[in-house]
This record gives sequence, structure tokens and C-alpha cells, in this order.
Amino acid sequence: MAYQIGDTVVYPRHGAARVEDIEDRKTPDGQTRTYLKLDVLSTDGLVIFVPEENVESIGVRDIADGNDVGKVFEILRTPIEEEKTNWSRRYKLNQERIASGDLQQIAHVVRDLAQRDDDAHGLSAGEKRMLTKARKVLSAEISLSEKLSEEETQRLLDVNLGFADPEPGDEKHHTMAPDEPASETLHRIEEQSLKSKKRSSKKAR
Repeated sequence: MAYQIGDTVVYPRHGAARVEDIEDRKTPDGQTRTYLKLDVLSTDGLVIFVPEENVESIGVRDIADGNDVGKVFEILRTPIEEEKTNWSRRYKLNQERIASGDLQQIAHVVRDLAQRDDDAHGLSAGEKRMLTKARKVLSAEISLSEKLSEEETQRLLDVNLGFADPEPGDEKHHTMAPDEPASETLHRIEEQSLKSKKRSSKKAR
């Protein structure tokens, strides 16, 4: 798809970006190529130049629509499924999800880390930074799709995660309170895990 100056797109890993310019530039081998100059909206001044011919292969895409936003918020409302994996593997998987640029994959990162952050053990410093970045990427795109301020979008993220109460009109933006607030999810999982360990211990005797 051919983009024009002023269009808003999504760039994998960084999220929503605006096409600031389309310009021809010489490559080191002397050829002339057309580049899109993208201003990444979730950062302070990050600019990326993308060869126009590589837009699709890189994964640049259109902004999510209302159906996409609805699916993202549905993921946020789903309780985390605790995976039996070590910290480094989980961290790598979340990095890959963010790098994919897929809004639903990033929503899984936000949900999982946000719910773990509310646990007594909390998150590592690296995971806290990852959560902040993933939330920014989500909110930047959803703000454009739903025509909301980033502050309001961040509030909607919290409502769907169960950290804030819904307000009148939130349903217009695919938002509702989850059946199980994030603050209760890991408590339930930990209790189940503890009961399972006790049963295993009794059988071993």
C-alpha cells in the first residue's frame, strides 16, 4: 500500500508513527531509493527511515480499527495463565511479542506483566521497563483508533485490567470491568499452586 505524508501507520517494535515526509535518498552503492520518514508517536523524537519498497516486508501496517481494539481489551480482561517457565525465557518471549508489532501479542505482554506487577513478588526492573514500553505502544495506537487522549486511553487500559472502575461511556470504547480483577488473579493461582504442592507432598509420603 502506498502511504502519503500525514498518514498514520504502525511500525513493529515501536508502534504508531506518522509519515512526516517521503523523500529520495542515495544509498552507499550510488542508487536512489524512496524512503518514508516516520515519526514514532510513543517516543520523544524517534525518527525512522523505511525504504518504500520494503514497507510490507518490514511489517508496517495500518492503524487498528474498533474490532481490533475490542479484541485487545478482551485479552486484557482475561486472567493470566501462569506458565511454568523461567524468568529469562519469559522475558525473551515478551520481547518477541513486542517486536512483532501485533497489537494482540503486545496486549498479552501488558496483561501478563501488569498482573504479575500486582503480585507480592512484583517485577524486575527490566520487566517494569518492558511493561511501561508495551503500555505506551498500546495506548499510542488505541488513542488514534478511538480518537482519545493518551491519558484517557491509559485509564481504559487500567479499567480493562481491573485496576480502575469503569465510568459512564466506557462501553463505547469496548471497555468493561473484568470478571476477575488483576489484583486477585495471581493470588488465586498461588493458592492453587500451594494446594497442588501439598497434595503432591502427601502422595510422596
